[in-house]
Amino acid sequence: MKTATMSPSYPHTQWRCPPAALCLALLVTASSLAQPAPEGPAAVQTFGDYLTTWKIDRTSRAVLEEPSDWTAAKQDVALRVLARLARVPANLASQWQADAAAVGSLAPAQRVQDQWVRVDGRAIMVAEVPLSAEQAELAGRPQLDLVRIVADGGLIVDVLADRVPRAWPRGKAIDEPAAAVGLPLSEGAGPDAGGPRAALLIAAAHVAWFPPTPLGSLGMDYGLFDSVVDGQKLVAGDTEAFYAMLAAASRATQAGLDSAAGPPGDIVPLIDPSQEWFEKHRGDPFTLQGVARRATRIEIDDPIRRLRLGTDHYWELFVFVPTPLIKINDRLQEDFPVVCCVLTLPTEMPTGAEIGERVRVSGFALKRYGYPLPDVRISSSQGDQVQKGERQETALLIGRQATWLPAPSPTREVNTLGWVFLSIAAFVGLALAVAVWSYARDSRLRDRQARSSMPDRIELP
Repeated sequence: MKTATMSPSYPHTQWRCPPAALCLALLVTASSLAQPAPEGPAAVQTFGDYLTTWKIDRTSRAVLEEPSDWTAAKQDVALRVLARLARVPANLASQWQADAAAVGSLAPAQRVQDQWVRVDGRAIMVAEVPLSAEQAELAGRPQLDLVRIVADGGLIVDVLADRVPRAWPRGKAIDEPAAAVGLPLSEGAGPDAGGPRAALLIAAAHVAWFPPTPLGSLGMDYGLFDSVVDGQKLVAGDTEAFYAMLAAASRATQAGLDSAAGPPGDIVPLIDPSQEWFEKHRGDPFTLQGVARRATRIEIDDPIRRLRLGTDHYWELFVFVPTPLIKINDRLQEDFPVVCCVLTLPTEMPTGAEIGERVRVSGFALKRYGYPLPDVRISSSQGDQVQKGERQETALLIGRQATWLPAPSPTREVNTLGWVFLSIAAFVGLALAVAVWSYARDSRLRDRQARSSMPDRIELP
């Protein structure tokens, strides 16, 4: 048998961009999750109060509206605005940004106010805005990113953003579906990005990216993948992407997910770090089928995430999937555990730490998931055990639900066998009856033939 040796660091149809309203809801939630704890007066109730408290209201940032070129003074104010927008408390950001006005719906005189605005359209360029040495030290970076977006109505908007998708090249033409919710800064000149002059400059915590993929069409912001860390358990950088992917899966139909993911695939590229599968395929749909050895209910504590998902929990499955004969930590095995997180399980499916249920899961690949193995832990469906201190890396899939493939019940098997034996007996009996009848018929035929060859009567001498 051919053996595939892996060298991981094992220590245990056409898709369309989501509608603008969906983009806004996703963008609002993504930008409001996992933010730093709020600072300042606890009495802040409105976005205007927040801006005034931190002296970034329209009056305080008036320099940005002066009819002059972009200056160091303007950049200082823009940096202060960006820093504070990134620290808006999660619960308040969710409320305030939900009321953001589409930038195309505002008259020019109403665009620059102390309010959130939303821009949906196509990102056509990312320019790097250099910072002075002092600004870079305060900002913790050498430059800012400015994204030029052509809004759905044709308006050109420049977005100074704290986070921009890493996959977008800087200084080159692009054409990507994008969205941002931010604070309008000026209708005047912003940083020089080349090309036609933008009609509006806004500041935003991040620019979302919804590529035309099965997952992107469900409203998944691919920019959230930039902070995902492979080879570890779920860490802080994974959180936003994890819950955004769960939310995207909740908006899919199971039939649509099954169709996008196709039949069960080969998991070896996903679990072998040397193949770097996730570098190019993160977010791709995938189907696996195997034996779930554990199904654990995970409670969701965050009320914003509960509201977004429409549930207070999800399920974590360890599914052992058949593989070619592979060698892992000097052990040969023909299956491997994959971690699947799904929103629902079939009602009658057994759950717990010791189960053995056949399942099929269609979902989206998030990361290479690493976790430590305790003293005694099953590492294959054959019951192999490993020692404390070892780690294991596998794939983490996010899906809507698991399809349970229960084995036939013993009673059903007995009944089935009974019918099989009864059918065999009936067939044998029928065959014997036919044989007897055939023999009797042949005997009569032979007798008639023999009789026809005899004389009618015996003549006596």
